Amino acid sequence: MFSSFLKITLRNLYRDKMYALINISGLSIAIACCLILGLYLRSEFTFDRHNLNYRQIFRIINTGPFGKRPLVYSALGPILAKDYPEINNFVRFSNVSTEREILIRCGDKAQRWDGVLYADNSVFDIFTHTIIHGDPKTALVDPTSVAVSSTFAQNYFENANPIGEAIFLNNKTFKITIVFDDLPDNSNLKYDILISYQEKELIDVENNLKPFGIVDCNTYLLMPEGYTTHDFKPISEAIYSRYIAKAKVGFPEINEYWLQPISDIHFNSEIMGENTGNKFYIYGFTAVAVFILLAACINYMNLATARASKRAKGIGIRKILGAGTAGLKLQFMGEAIFLSLVALFFSLVLVEIALNLFPINDLLHKQLALNLGSDSGFYLWLLLFSIIVGVGAGSYPAFYLSSLPVLSAPVSGYRAGKNSAHFRHVLVTIQYVFAVSVIACTLLMGLQMHYVSEKPLGFEKENRILITLYGDDIIDKIPTIKKELLKDSRILAITQSASNIGEVNAMVFLPKRNGETEKIPIIEVDDNYLEVMGMQIVSGRDFTKTLLMDIGESCIINEAMVKMKDWEEPIGEKMGRRKVIGVVNDFHFESLHNPVQPLEIIRLKDSTVKNLSRMRQLILHISETDIPGTLSFLEEKFTEFDPTYLFDYEFLDEFLDNRYISEHRLTKLIGTLGGICIFISCLGLFGLSACITEQRTKEIGIRKVLGASTWQIICMLFRNILLLVLGGGIIASLISYYTIDEWLTGFAYHTNINPWVFLLSAAVAAVVAFATVALQSFKTAQANPVNALRYE
Repeated sequence: MFSSFLKITLRNLYRDKMYALINISGLSIAIACCLILGLYLRSEFTFDRHNLNYRQIFRIINTGPFGKRPLVYSALGPILAKDYPEINNFVRFSNVSTEREILIRCGDKAQRWDGVLYADNSVFDIFTHTIIHGDPKTALVDPTSVAVSSTFAQNYFENANPIGEAIFLNNKTFKITIVFDDLPDNSNLKYDILISYQEKELIDVENNLKPFGIVDCNTYLLMPEGYTTHDFKPISEAIYSRYIAKAKVGFPEINEYWLQPISDIHFNSEIMGENTGNKFYIYGFTAVAVFILLAACINYMNLATARASKRAKGIGIRKILGAGTAGLKLQFMGEAIFLSLVALFFSLVLVEIALNLFPINDLLHKQLALNLGSDSGFYLWLLLFSIIVGVGAGSYPAFYLSSLPVLSAPVSGYRAGKNSAHFRHVLVTIQYVFAVSVIACTLLMGLQMHYVSEKPLGFEKENRILITLYGDDIIDKIPTIKKELLKDSRILAITQSASNIGEVNAMVFLPKRNGETEKIPIIEVDDNYLEVMGMQIVSGRDFTKTLLMDIGESCIINEAMVKMKDWEEPIGEKMGRRKVIGVVNDFHFESLHNPVQPLEIIRLKDSTVKNLSRMRQLILHISETDIPGTLSFLEEKFTEFDPTYLFDYEFLDEFLDNRYISEHRLTKLIGTLGGICIFISCLGLFGLSACITEQRTKEIGIRKVLGASTWQIICMLFRNILLLVLGGGIIASLISYYTIDEWLTGFAYHTNINPWVFLLSAAVAAVVAFATVALQSFKTAQANPVNALRYE
């Protein structure tokens, strides 16, 4: 039975090679897109699941004047573990420096590393690590001990065992005690270097920091199985009244703690500014991948039913010879499943090619790989998925073809009924709804990103270079650095800030009349900051070097602050202990996702407390001529100032564009998948047009005899398709409008939705469809009508 089904299937496919090629091509591309989607979704929805205890690990969150934050007092973890035996364990993490990347030396090698943290030794008991060298039980017990990742070890020591080797950071020496395998990409907490938390506690003692003085660490708890976050509320209340309220230091306003399961961090985090999963990314990618799969299935349905006239005789004869409807249904369903399985093989090849040769991982910001040999269950899922696709694509053709009448056998030129043609029209319309929706969404997203890049921000971003400096040694040299650099005519001006562009130094809490407090962000800048950045003073004056009172006693506010305070004349008003001396125009110190917030700007002052993590950002206004030469000059000079400094810079306009990198990736991704969706739709339209043209060969011959031109015949064949494309365009316009309108709510400032985009999208789809039909039908339209009239 099976062998006969297989023979019939192979014979039918061999007889109509174009039909087989179109279906296998469309299904292969569609399944490949779905496989990549599956790899992406598996990575997204298994964040932190590599930890064996992930259901029992919780992060402590505080609620205070800064909103919800994961930073807590360093004493909180030990106190909780001591007072509450139901807490199985705790681990604290804290940044070694405010610096994003820390310079680490080992022998002659020096490299900057991100993800350098202090951690308790219990990190290896709570979180799952694959240990390559060393003993996790004692890895971080000694204050001078450090744990490193395999990537770190490979960079400095290649394949040698680095246990016992010394590394140098922050002018201190640490000894490597353990090497762990790199953490998976789908980990919210990523690090390459862990320094013993005992070292941080020694530093805190040296700086006379109280246990409840500052909030500077993330604390994770290992709770019993089945523990719920609601059970922690009485513990939170007790800890506050017993310890924090009595400490009278730090932030007494932080009066509530709650637990967040680590499995919720990626998608359900409520922490402002935390880099978590983008659900719109998932929705957009999933929707388009499903569109592509449906388009491929629709192709199969359309082509199978359009070829009914070719198969009618064979079906009728088989019924006369006793074949049952159920057997015919199985035959046609088997053909669809067979094509889907063949397409599965080619899709695996396409996925490997796409992941290795095209920037798919960059668009998805992932490191995806099939790794077929590592997961045997994956094969079963692939087979099951392929069978489901085959069943979905072949179900309607199986029922339709098996129901053809017995009398179709002796009837020459059997034509399918109107119901079949109408159903095919509906399917083609659905395909073009998908295609036009994706085109319109891509264009509208592109217009928004163009709007973002062109919108005036309230300051100049061209020809500005950002150079971030860390540590007292080089920061103390800034006056000398500025003096030396300004000797070069290509350096037009230099200013500095105590924070990165778009970040605030601190928050000030000012009392309101109703007794509440309002939170105001502050940035600390040099006296010429506004001038170098091209900002405009709308009233009052700028800071000046000649007035020492500007340091600590004066401030400049933005227009948003004036509106919030409802001041008619803000000059001379008080912001706490500082007097307002000027008002600057509103500028977007945050991304355009957020509206301009009230802001206070104060004069930069040098800290009397020396520390290695002190930070300054230099902003250089450079000439637009000879930029490569300017960069070489800067690198040479900074090497002279500090031979250990690794010169690193960023152009301000590129830095600002990186704020929207997620949106840029999504736009490119949707555009790429949209192109694939259109290509598959055109494949199906090409095959469908071939079937229809073949069925109307005699009609075309007669029209040519009566004087019809090739162009008129092509337009006749395309007329119905045009109506379907236009109908799909109307539906797609509504879908894409509401989709993009929802996406634009993520921007405080956005462009208007231009209705011409929908017309353009429908026109593009219509032109592509016309080209497809014309390409296929041109040969038939130009053929000798005598041959067409002889056609059987």
